[in-house]
Amino acid sequence: MTNNLPKISKAYQSKLISAIVSVSVFFLIYLILIIASLFMVFLLGYGAIKLLSINTNYLTLFGAAGLFSVGVFVFIFLVKFIFRKNNYSTRHLIEVTRAHQPQLFTMIDEIVAETKVQPPKKVFLSPDVNASVSYNSVFWSMFLPVKKNLTIGMGLINTTSVGELRTILAHEFGHFSQRSMKIGGYVNQAEKIIFETVYNNKEYENFIMEFAGGNLIFKFFGHISVGFISAFQSILKGVSSFLFRNHASLQREMEYNADAIATFVTNPEEQASSLLRLELSDAALNYSINFYIESNQKYQPKNLYQNQDSLMKIFNERNNHPYINGLPKIDLEDITRYNKSRIEIEDQWASHPDIAKRIEKIKTNPTKNAAPDHRLSREIIQGFDSISAIMTKKYLTLLQIKNVGEFIDNESFVQYYLSQNSYHDLNSNFNGYYDRYNPVLENIDDIALVTDPYDKTALFSDKKVSLVYEKVGIENDLQTLNYLMSHPNEIKTFRFDGSLYRSKDAKNLIPKLEEELKKVKDELNENDKAIFQHYYRESDENNKADLINKYKKFAAIDKEFDDFQNSLNEFIPYVQFMTVTLPFEEIRIHRAKLLKAEKPFKQKIRNLLENSVYGESLTTEDRTLFQQYADAEYIYFNNDHYLENEVKVLSSIIERYQALLNEYYLSSKQELLNLQVIVDKVS
Repeated sequence: MTNNLPKISKAYQSKLISAIVSVSVFFLIYLILIIASLFMVFLLGYGAIKLLSINTNYLTLFGAAGLFSVGVFVFIFLVKFIFRKNNYSTRHLIEVTRAHQPQLFTMIDEIVAETKVQPPKKVFLSPDVNASVSYNSVFWSMFLPVKKNLTIGMGLINTTSVGELRTILAHEFGHFSQRSMKIGGYVNQAEKIIFETVYNNKEYENFIMEFAGGNLIFKFFGHISVGFISAFQSILKGVSSFLFRNHASLQREMEYNADAIATFVTNPEEQASSLLRLELSDAALNYSINFYIESNQKYQPKNLYQNQDSLMKIFNERNNHPYINGLPKIDLEDITRYNKSRIEIEDQWASHPDIAKRIEKIKTNPTKNAAPDHRLSREIIQGFDSISAIMTKKYLTLLQIKNVGEFIDNESFVQYYLSQNSYHDLNSNFNGYYDRYNPVLENIDDIALVTDPYDKTALFSDKKVSLVYEKVGIENDLQTLNYLMSHPNEIKTFRFDGSLYRSKDAKNLIPKLEEELKKVKDELNENDKAIFQHYYRESDENNKADLINKYKKFAAIDKEFDDFQNSLNEFIPYVQFMTVTLPFEEIRIHRAKLLKAEKPFKQKIRNLLENSVYGESLTTEDRTLFQQYADAEYIYFNNDHYLENEVKVLSSIIERYQALLNEYYLSSKQELLNLQVIVDKVS
């Protein structure tokens, strides 16, 4: 890299040293554990031979074999990650060359020349909203000067200008210049070791116990092996926490450095605008994909990226962002406007800094202020539409979405999407007031009699909407403070309103926030009363009665929702053991707890069927499903296998129960808001 490009900062140098030390310590301890396991193999093998030399009979033979197996099992535990096959595939990627995409490679050549780095070995297109640098072989990158590959997401190209794409690629080429990327190779190997030894070891432990069979001697030594493995796991887990935290810290500094290089060779305006649009671009693509997933194979897309573009326009209109040069323009204030949290905790595990912090630094970075290019990035990709169609199929395959269902064009997609998400359009009538807030009022008949004056223009003003998010912010901060108070050793310090606090002092802030929350809730409640009074006064006699009934109904649903939701939240942890492989004895213990927890949950279902406002939303199929489950005496597991039909029914109950709570709550809220819209139109 040339001297006039931004140098690495002192913070970068410090984090790099910490990461190198962390990696060195991890692999040193791992090597010590391997040596210890080999010593165990030798020592226990020697003990086994000595045991057999005393006397050779049934007990000494099995005892010697069990003793020797302890060392062997522990050694295999430490090295089995080597034999784990890497399932990573590039089938979801499309490799492009200079002949295929001359304009894209011209841009790459220009950035390579300015940053004085090696050009990428290969360039790939991926289906997502991302750009990244990678190695063909992470392992060999630790030892050899291996060239890096560049991957560019079609979802990113589809939602950026040419100038913005240039800044993104300049950022990635900033990573090309960073020798510290090699550290990632060592950390990647450490991650494999940790995953296989700590988080993916249950199958191996089960194998050890199954290997012992019914032999009591082997079973005894099997338990000893698992005990040693657990001790080694604790050591590795403790060291890995130190390693990953320091590496994440280095990665954040690497992002700042790559940003600085990108700012220098491009311009800060396009760099910031591309970062600020990322969340919207990603959401538009994800919602497009989820539409097809939720259609249960009824529909499939011709071109996901046309869908992404359409949803981005819809989301943009809902959020009142200006559309400039064919793309939404999002300001930093649009992202931070409704974030009312006053607590700051550094995410020590995040590989990327917060976008607001990145943009703050970008604005102060030195720059050549290259001329902006407002052309859409897709214009420089030859055959963009055909590549999009191919990538759509690849993405669906990657996500394991079956290639069935009716193909729909983009116009049909938009029509179907809007018909299924009319609530969001409806809520836009109220300036987003009800996005994170529900119109719950008690004693509605008394409120209807009140004739106090109110300011109609202030009911859904930005100030009132901000009040909603202030309430959300305080509630989230209270949850955070309660967590910090109960886990003082997990996070040592935090900032509140800019001042530094220790986690053990979190309890001192809770009364203050609880008092503030009460004031905000009272203010919102007064506004809700004014809103009701406004619509009540504007309604004719029929709508007045309907409005009162809908407010009463929604208040009742809101009250019951918490009760029914809490019962489900308490029950679900007792079911989760079915999702992992466990020894039969352990399954039976969990099943006993499940059957005990099932009794109060079934009673809640009976209450829902017989004495609930939710009862009117139940279809005949719902009633049959819930009633049969409430009356059944399932055992879920018999001898050595799960009873699939019973497990399937339980899964269906949980899924339908949650869907019922959410759907009826939302539809009732939508009915109420829809009536308010009708009253507005009539008056």
